[in-house]
Amino acid sequence: MPLTDINHFLLVSRNLERAKEFYCKVLGMKLAPRPDFGFPGYWLRAGNKICVHLASHRPNRIRDTFLLKKHPRGTTGSGSVDHIAFLAKDPYEIRKRIQRNRVAMHFRSFPEAKLFQIFLKDPDDVTIELNFLGQRIDERKWRGRGSASAVSLGKAGGKRTTVRREG
Repeated sequence: MPLTDINHFLLVSRNLERAKEFYCKVLGMKLAPRPDFGFPGYWLRAGNKICVHLASHRPNRIRDTFLLKKHPRGTTGSGSVDHIAFLAKDPYEIRKRIQRNRVAMHFRSFPEAKLFQIFLKDPDDVTIELNFLGQRIDERKWRGRGSASAVSLGKAGGKRTTVRREG
């Protein structure tokens, strides 16, 4: 297969500075050098990999030509992306960042699969999924202080399904 990895995704933001602050302050990404493409934007990295590109929602002839579309006032992006998932480490540190920045979140745990997930929204209403592989979390330690409470959704595949919501 000729594809080997995802390189980056671009988010067209209604408020470029607010989006940059979210990804840097809440998710801990860092600014990366970005060439002057003729329109405002940022490149953000997770570790050593540049993976998020941000551009302004405001009309710009150069951007619109290269991105093959315009984002007229009042629209909210392509409408085809449901969520963006990142692999992450240290769920307790990320939880502190989320709480410190007063961002709503919910979580779910799959101890048998050694998977823990956190879900939150960026300032442009894009769902961000954080996956902590190999993690078993004691959910009792996550309850309270604006963290989460359990909501049962019934059974799925013979097992009870529970989603955690911000409480």
